[in-house]
Amino acid sequence: MLLRNSPDIIFANFLRVVSKVYLNKYSRLVSRLSKPGIGLMVLIMLSSPGIKAQDIQFTGSVPSVVVIGEQFRLTYSINRRGSNLKLPDIGNFRLISGPSTSSSSSVQVINGNVTQTESVTFTYVLMATEVGEYTFEPATITLESGQYSSNPVRIEVVADSDGRSSLPGQESHAAAASPARVSGEDLFVNIIIDKKEVYQGEAITATIKLYSKLDISGIENVRFPTFSGFFQQDIETPPLRNLDREVIDGEIYGTGVLKKLILFPQRSGEIDIEPFEMDALVRERAGRRGGMFDNFFGGFETRRVPVRSPAISIKVNPLPGPVPSGFKGAVGEFSLNAVLDQEETKANDAISLNISISGNGNLKLIGQPTVDFPPGLEVYDPDIKEDINNSAVGQEGSISFNYLMIPRSEGNYMIPPVQFSYFSPRHNAFRTLSTEEFNLLVHKSDEADNDHVAAGLPRRDLRVIGSDIRFIKTGVVLKRIDNDPFKSFGFYLWFIIPLMMFAVIIVIHRKAIKDRSNIALMRNKRASRMARRRLKVAGRYLKDNNHVQFFEEMLKAQWGYLSDKLLIPVSDLNRKNARAALLEKNVPEKEADSLMDIIEECEFFRYSPSSSSKDMDGLYTGAIKIIISIEQNIR
Repeated sequence: MLLRNSPDIIFANFLRVVSKVYLNKYSRLVSRLSKPGIGLMVLIMLSSPGIKAQDIQFTGSVPSVVVIGEQFRLTYSINRRGSNLKLPDIGNFRLISGPSTSSSSSVQVINGNVTQTESVTFTYVLMATEVGEYTFEPATITLESGQYSSNPVRIEVVADSDGRSSLPGQESHAAAASPARVSGEDLFVNIIIDKKEVYQGEAITATIKLYSKLDISGIENVRFPTFSGFFQQDIETPPLRNLDREVIDGEIYGTGVLKKLILFPQRSGEIDIEPFEMDALVRERAGRRGGMFDNFFGGFETRRVPVRSPAISIKVNPLPGPVPSGFKGAVGEFSLNAVLDQEETKANDAISLNISISGNGNLKLIGQPTVDFPPGLEVYDPDIKEDINNSAVGQEGSISFNYLMIPRSEGNYMIPPVQFSYFSPRHNAFRTLSTEEFNLLVHKSDEADNDHVAAGLPRRDLRVIGSDIRFIKTGVVLKRIDNDPFKSFGFYLWFIIPLMMFAVIIVIHRKAIKDRSNIALMRNKRASRMARRRLKVAGRYLKDNNHVQFFEEMLKAQWGYLSDKLLIPVSDLNRKNARAALLEKNVPEKEADSLMDIIEECEFFRYSPSSSSKDMDGLYTGAIKIIISIEQNIR
């Protein structure tokens, strides 16, 4: 439940009084409230376990950069109602207006917990009069619990060198009178890289950034470079919604980051990064120069301005020699850790060796470390897990290789130290990290096992003799089988029976296709089925004594049956041609006349209120008998 505007103010003040009253006085106090909804809210709050309130927060904010002579807002916000706000010394700034006060208050009840939120904002409008960097000291405000101070705020004032506003979205009268040509100083984009000379595989952070003095309403046709020669990883960048103020060479620009990414050069030499391209939609005021009413009636127009960043060249140095034998392309700063989960185990029990490499560098390109496992250990391919984060400081995180091992025989196993070599750009040298030596003691398995293990073989050639090669059994008497299966009739019968069944299925399937293609035959076959279905529906209406629906279904059943049986469209059927067609099909004249009489009576009783249940039952029974009789005469 959420209360807003004036009821919140009443409720917040009232809450301080009600919370001090005993439970037996709740109903009397609530009855005095003018709004029932607020009274119900009070009961809910008083029955709640407790009221949660926010900590006191008193903050000040101001634009980071303004132009001399520009008006701006100095804002202080607090989440409590206070009094006696004291503004710090504003120095070389002119106070235009303020403070203007706005407030909001809300109460939320979630799962029985009541949360009260309140916010008061004080706004001053100031104007900068001198260039420089300034800091407003903390403002103070008085609450019931004491006096509180805000944070200091910093602002920079720069000169307006070209005589017009440097803020996107604000235009001088001279600029608004006529659209001007957009120069490269008013709108441009750059690819900013943190290094221009690196080693092969060393990370480069690239930022594509937009700079603008103009009012940009949108960006279209964005074309990123291909970054050929680099392995690229995107850095999560929030969508560009607003431009931030930034001073570039003494002028204010609206700036925004379009994309950030990490580049890893894959070869040495000079590598060029192609330009970034896009179309900026610039919003300008349309009007004629010097028009009296241009400021009032002049509209805005949007122009598409192509923007292209300069190309960049990066010098990539090859890694110096000599290269360690265990080096697999890792460049950065790393640490190595290895853990054997058990030092003692039993034969045929699984154990694991986890090797983790963590740090900052090209983690995605690190190869699998080489481990020299001793013979007698059955080792599976490692389970590789990555926990990597791409940020402005590079690619950080860890990558782990978890090896599952199964010792197949008892004994002492020694796993030699695992080594990992990488190149450190900070030290301009290769570094080799090494783990400790692991000793594994394997006891005999508790399971009865007659398997034999081949010892002294390489790990990949290790085989369990008991399951791979069986010894030849002796003392077994072999008997010759005299029956030749190829001379028995049953052997060939198993081939003949499937072929005969397949031939029968083909014949049945072809006959079904032929029957379905004969429309007249299909309609003739379904005539009786459709008639029985509609007569069954008519029978339900007969039981419900629903005269109108009964006679409708009776007529549909009989005319539909005649249409399907005689192959005459329903729209062309009448009693005369239906009777003639039945006689041609050798149906007795008496039965044909009886069916026509039933149809005539159904059409009469359909609109006559004089029909009785006895008449309906007789017509229903007669229709069924005649259709059965016709079916016996027409095949």
